[in-house]
Amino acid sequence: MPLFEGKTPAERNKLIAAIALPILALILIFYMFSGPSKPAPATTNANTKGRPGGARPTTAQQQAPGPAGAAADAEVPAADVVPINCCPEPFVGGDAGRNIFAFYVKPPPPPTPAPTVPEQTPTPPPPYLLAGLMPQSVFARTAGFTLQLTGDKFGPGVRVYVGGQELPTQYKSMQQLSANVPAALISSPGARQVQVKTPDGKLYSNEATLNVMQPPAPTYSFVGFLKRAKQSANTAVLKDAKGELYSVRQGDLVEGRFRVTDISEKGVEVVDKDLNIKHTMPFVDARGNPGAPGRAPGSIQPPPPAEEGGDDEP
Repeated sequence: MPLFEGKTPAERNKLIAAIALPILALILIFYMFSGPSKPAPATTNANTKGRPGGARPTTAQQQAPGPAGAAADAEVPAADVVPINCCPEPFVGGDAGRNIFAFYVKPPPPPTPAPTVPEQTPTPPPPYLLAGLMPQSVFARTAGFTLQLTGDKFGPGVRVYVGGQELPTQYKSMQQLSANVPAALISSPGARQVQVKTPDGKLYSNEATLNVMQPPAPTYSFVGFLKRAKQSANTAVLKDAKGELYSVRQGDLVEGRFRVTDISEKGVEVVDKDLNIKHTMPFVDARGNPGAPGRAPGSIQPPPPAEEGGDDEP
């Protein structure tokens, strides 16, 4: 053949193999796709109602003659019955640890229970009623005074207590009492609680407040001192908040209510003519520092007397 002319035997074999192998592959592929298929196995309908004696026989079993010429009623073995699965089972997702599409959701914390407020028993009203005080406010450091109390249901054996201290009490009626407040009880400013009760404390009243206020004090400062002879009074120099200076002597009235009672190098003593309270204004220097006892530094002093013959030359 012209195809094999001039070819060696080895080359001829290679050429034949190159032609035969593709043809053989095509034959195998055609056989695989067009070959005979296996027959499907016969299935038995599991939904067929069985007879009282067992499963319904097939057509071949009904036509098969028995020994007497009648149709044999043979039972079908249970192993040959194949159930028909008409509906697929529903898909159920896997656990959260195995399903990559399942996420763990932290449950919300339990609600915090509301705090229970214990039911409080109402406090019964006190047996005595304290309605008012007269006076309601006093200045500290004043003298003792009589406190008038008004209310209701007071008894003859009640006592008045101010700041927890029992005071001499005068019973006037069921609506009125009076008590003597000593000066020591109001020596400092502040609030004092007033109550009416029996000595054993079984019967008591509500509490009222007595206000002890800071008394007014002079606003001047003692900045200068002029010492006079024994027969004449000393003179003090006072300075007000504006920086103006005033000279005062014993008996003068300062700021319209403070009477000067004594002037010394240590300070100026004044008495409130309305409240009868004594105040002391200590000496202060130009810088506002209090002076030491004795000669006040920076105070006004009279010039020294000139010596006789002091101007004569030797």
